[in-house]
Amino acid sequence: MPSVADQLSAELDVRFSAGPVTEAPIVRVRDLIVCIGDPSIRVPIEEVYAHPPIGWHRRPDMDEERAPGEFVDTIDLGGIIIEQLDRDTAELVMNACTPRGHYFLPVRQFGQRYSFVKEVPLDELDERHYAWDTDGTLDDALTLSRLIRDNGYSTEYAARLIDYEDGQRCIVYVHREDKSIYRLRRDREWLDGPEGRELAALLAAYWQCREQLPPRVRRAMWRMAYAPRLRWADMVVPILIGGLEALLKIGRNGLTRQFKKRAPALAADVEVDGFDESLAERLYDGRSDWVHGSHVQLFAGSSSSVKIPGEEEPEEKEPEGPQSRDEWSALAEVALLQDVLRGAVRRAIEDAEFRQIFVADETIAERWPA
Repeated sequence: MPSVADQLSAELDVRFSAGPVTEAPIVRVRDLIVCIGDPSIRVPIEEVYAHPPIGWHRRPDMDEERAPGEFVDTIDLGGIIIEQLDRDTAELVMNACTPRGHYFLPVRQFGQRYSFVKEVPLDELDERHYAWDTDGTLDDALTLSRLIRDNGYSTEYAARLIDYEDGQRCIVYVHREDKSIYRLRRDREWLDGPEGRELAALLAAYWQCREQLPPRVRRAMWRMAYAPRLRWADMVVPILIGGLEALLKIGRNGLTRQFKKRAPALAADVEVDGFDESLAERLYDGRSDWVHGSHVQLFAGSSSSVKIPGEEEPEEKEPEGPQSRDEWSALAEVALLQDVLRGAVRRAIEDAEFRQIFVADETIAERWPA
């Protein structure tokens, strides 16, 4: 057993860089995304009880009146399970994915909310032993979960977990350039049981129709998925508008008029209230002017919720989120813009008749005149 000092040292023995110290056979392989609980989000306890996260258990002292929500242990997404890993496994995966120094280890101040888990056939290891999510289904599940409920979950704690017969484990973290996800809101982000089943149905529809999605819908979907990776609100607006223009723009003339007329009509179709012509025109014309030139940082996930042992919190740090009433109001408007794009992409996936509108300019103009 290595000493605590050895465990915290970065002086690693490279002989064991490609697996644990064992010759035992592999018995199980899972690709995982551990979704963390963000301690900075304040959700009323009544809402928690009404919408308990997947994997959350009802305590013996809870009654139906106090906790009316549906408590669901797991949700099957079709080859992927949403569940809560046992605490030791979740902590081990997060530790394996967390950067550290040499005798320097920041302390995490959050834990698992639930995890996306995919069993990997053992014969796949012969070809791609240390790969992750080779068919892209975990990425699909994580991306489309934001069409069900806006969330900041990411691949920060994504890994391949390999279990050996003698109890040893190997955890291969996912290497990506940018794992951060940012939000326009600070409300509940986790899926409850009914929302998990909605996600299962949405994924099934997507996997069935994705090869037939019109190019307009595919371009809008890419922008929908890319926008949460941007840290700054004024950079997000053109991406979201571009996503809606991918669906609605015809030709190169009268672009403001087209957006002003068609985007609110689309919003009504996907049941997003409050997105009227005045807001559409203001967002389209102003782009970055909506925050009076401010560079507003969006809300980061819990990746920033770490404490360095022995250090106090800095007196001054970059503010997160809006800092004035005008900025809060502007961010709420951008959130509506995001809702319209998300709603349109979701309906195009689920509704074959609706997505056919985006096949030709003529059907777009007929449905939403400008």
